[in-house]
Amino acid sequence: MKATIKFKFPEDQEKYEDFMNGTKWKYVVREFDEYMRGMLKWNTEDLDESQLLTVRQIRSMLLNYIEQENLRLHE
Repeated sequence: MKATIKFKFPEDQEKYEDFMNGTKWKYVVREFDEYMRGMLKWNTEDLDESQLLTVRQIRSMLLNYIEQENLRLHE
């Protein structure tokens, strides 16, 4: 399979950078998700129940946004 993506510069500079940095964004989001997962699983930060609930809610929201956009985080 082969694809050609064309950008018109300079007006498409931001779109080009978004396209080129997609893998980096995925890495950052995956690392953030794994950090929150670790906080919930091992509670290495010694969080109280209220704080853990907040982390659960934030992680759930992140995963919902990913699902709504039909994206895959772990592959």
